[in-house]
Formats: sequence, C-alpha cells, structure tokens
Amino acid sequence: MNIIEEFKKVRDIPYRIPLSPQEPDNCCSGKSERLFKIFEEVGYEVRYIVCTFHWSDMRLPAKVQEIAHEDKCTHSYLEVKIGDEWIKVDATWDKELKSVFNVNDWNGKSHTKVAVPVKECFSSEESAEIMQKGTTEEATKEDRQKNGEFYKAFNDWLAEIRIKSLRGSE
Repeated sequence: MNIIEEFKKVRDIPYRIPLSPQEPDNCCSGKSERLFKIFEEVGYEVRYIVCTFHWSDMRLPAKVQEIAHEDKCTHSYLEVKIGDEWIKVDATWDKELKSVFNVNDWNGKSHTKVAVPVKECFSSEESAEIMQKGTTEEATKEDRQKNGEFYKAFNDWLAEIRIKSLRGSE
C-alpha cells in the first residue's frame, strides 16, 4: 500500500460537514478517522491531535460568516510516527479548494500544515478523549442545532468553489 497515495485519496474526498446523522463524515474528523485506520493497518504509530480555531480567522465570505454560529470550533488531524519523530498529517481540504485554502501535499516523511489557524492544541491523550466525546450522537446533534445553518452555508460555498475550480480546468 502506497501511504502517500492513500493520503491523497482521503484528502481528495470533498470536504463536507455532515448536516444529519445519515450523511458521511467528510470533514476533518471523518477524514482523520479514515486516515488513522489506514496508518494503523500498515503498522504506523498514529494519534489524533485536536486543536481549536476561530471561524472568523478563516477568510470566509460575508454571506457565510454572517450566519449565526459559534466562532470557536475544534479541528482534528493526525500525528504519525516516522522514525523517531511525530509528524503532523492533515488531509482536511480537497484539491478542488486550493483557490481558497492551503491544500496539503504529503511526501510521507515531513510535516504538513495544519488546515486552520490554530488557537490552542491539546495533548494526544486529551485529543483522543475529545474525539471520542465529540462524535457521540448527542454531541453532534447539539452541534448541528447550534451551527447547522452556518455549516450548510459553508458546505454550499465549498460546492461553488469546486464548480469554479472544475470549470477553470476544462
């Protein structure tokens, strides 16, 4: 299994925050979970890292940013042990979003950039706990109630970006 190609496959799943329990989780947490399993499968030591960021730091268009939402949010990515070093690996943004976000390439040995402007980072132990608690049905339902309209507008904006990106490559 080519780990760099697997990274690209997960990265290029179109990022989308799920708006219902029936939707696949294709945001940072879902992509991190997929990549975590792949790394484990091939024998890498891997751990979750959760950090906080503010949506207001993300340079979103006014039509998205003005929708009521919690500004502070969590983001997850992985650290993979390569040799003796823990390497940051973040597959959040798909390649079609390169006009608005830093889309990571990964060479299998160096750090990628974290997809968001980090405010606070948690330890790997705290991060594992946050990942477990944050994915409960109750937690995701509460988050969707508070932020669902904002997430929908964000997802719609990303879809517009992808359409423009695809038109530009024709």
